[in-house]
Amino acid sequence: MDADKKEAYLSTFCALLIVSLPWIVYLIEIISSVGLTKFGLYPLEWKGLTGIITMPLLHEGANHLMSNTPSLFLLVFGLFLFFRRKSWQILLCLYLTSGMMTWFMGRANSVHVGASGLVYALAGFHFISGVIRKVPRQMAFALLVAFLYGGFIWAFFPSLYKYTSVSWEGHLSGLLTGIAFAFYFRHSGPPPPADPFQTEEEEAIDDTYWELPKEEADLG
Repeated sequence: MDADKKEAYLSTFCALLIVSLPWIVYLIEIISSVGLTKFGLYPLEWKGLTGIITMPLLHEGANHLMSNTPSLFLLVFGLFLFFRRKSWQILLCLYLTSGMMTWFMGRANSVHVGASGLVYALAGFHFISGVIRKVPRQMAFALLVAFLYGGFIWAFFPSLYKYTSVSWEGHLSGLLTGIAFAFYFRHSGPPPPADPFQTEEEEAIDDTYWELPKEEADLG
């Protein structure tokens, strides 16, 4: 098995592992007949701090979970494919920071559940990383993210969700988190390709051409 296939299989396994966690929690909720959304994130309440961990694992039903699953899988797959050794560290940073920002920004007397905040964090991270790092594969993935999730921008307008349970604060917190960590980890991941023009220019210049013979140099 060549290295590229091995990396793809490993990235797929890690993405499936991450995506399976909220599904396991949902199945436990169904089997036990106990609603677990009460353990979500409560903004600006001490009891809600545990929601930083639990929020991405809890969902309001199968439809909510199904809507987040494909996006979460694709974006986590891309993270492990491109960032390898740093992937777990980046995922943890996005996970915790987006949750903490939602805890600070969220509306009082509300409970936040769902992995959409993490999805937005990953989407923002991938898009900005592709733009600033200029690695062809990452740039292509960034364009794919923009094409698939460009409509997410509408999720940042509170007026559109005034009478709904959608957490626009979680979406915005996730996006800002992703952008910030894209700059922080800008030196991680695969290196950008060498500039062919710079290489040719360096090869064309012979440093010895500019060196004077030792006798002439001593005359100065």
